[in-house]
Amino acid sequence: MNESTASKWAKVIPGLLFMFIIALLTMGTKTFGGEWTGIEGWIKTNSNFLGNVLKINHVIIVIIIGMVIRNTIGIPSWAQAGVKTSRIFIKMGVILLGSLYSLTELATLGSTSVLLIATFMFSTIIFTMWLGKKYNMHPGSAACLAAGAGVCGVSAIVAVAPAVKARGEDIAYSIATILSFGIVCLFTFPILGHLLGLTPEQFGMWAGTGILNSGQVLAAALAFDPGTADVPSISLKVGEIYNLTRVVFLPLVVLLITILYARMSDDKTVDTTANAGKTFFSKFPLFVLGFIATVTLTSFGAFGPTNPVSADLKAFREIYGWFFSIGLTGLGLQISFAEMRKAGGTPLVIGSVAGFLKAALSLIVVLWLF
Repeated sequence: MNESTASKWAKVIPGLLFMFIIALLTMGTKTFGGEWTGIEGWIKTNSNFLGNVLKINHVIIVIIIGMVIRNTIGIPSWAQAGVKTSRIFIKMGVILLGSLYSLTELATLGSTSVLLIATFMFSTIIFTMWLGKKYNMHPGSAACLAAGAGVCGVSAIVAVAPAVKARGEDIAYSIATILSFGIVCLFTFPILGHLLGLTPEQFGMWAGTGILNSGQVLAAALAFDPGTADVPSISLKVGEIYNLTRVVFLPLVVLLITILYARMSDDKTVDTTANAGKTFFSKFPLFVLGFIATVTLTSFGAFGPTNPVSADLKAFREIYGWFFSIGLTGLGLQISFAEMRKAGGTPLVIGSVAGFLKAALSLIVVLWLF
């Protein structure tokens, strides 16, 4: 290991331990053979309202702890580099999540999700850009906002920004808007889901379609139905297929938004045809291939039987549970109220209208069709 690599690890490890300790305080030590149930167990034992009515679990708790730390004392300087790696843990968790599926299930869920996701995704993009043009938003800002509202939140905004020559403030306003709306969804979707009596399958479909940011889809699904190693979360299982469908569409969406941007702004310097192939391959999410590989290996029995569940598959479920907890701790630590206040008046209104319509209409469709 050369000096530069060792130096990078030295900077990252303290932040990783920081996130792990927060997750451990919340989840307890039962996974490791201990008896302590953590903050989650204390809440379930001592607060009927929080534990059984609002159904607060470790997912919501780690995010709240992260948000409180970020917006009071701030992330310690020694932990900042490690906290920035939190998305890697979420992606690693998604790869292991493939052990819940068979190829048949993936094909069945995937075919349903493609139609629903494509309809809402492209409708939201076109509506947001139309509304942005109607209210004289800068074309680059409207394009970024459309990507965030239509596809997968912050990742889509970052992917689209170079193609539409977005300014720094366009990116900041769009990200702040998506995160602001997403925080509301993160805390309200699980509560509304329980009040409406949604099944875990229905909630997974709704969250995977209606919540704008990928990390918040994951968090809401686990908050609604945390699952266990023996009985995994159905809402997570369904919601992540819908979310991954959105992510896979990202390269095509970048191309579509580039075309709409060129027409909206009359920018003749954007060559969409020449960049089509380059755009697709550069934006394709490689971790999805890891997820599909895990599904394939599970289907062919590489990790043992699925019924009854093998020890290897149970171990995978424990591991991805910790990956998600660490990753979502990092998500909470990166939610800054000061950054969210950057959402300008027009972007915030347009993004909120698009997000609300997407959430409301997708709920109606899920209740109607499923």
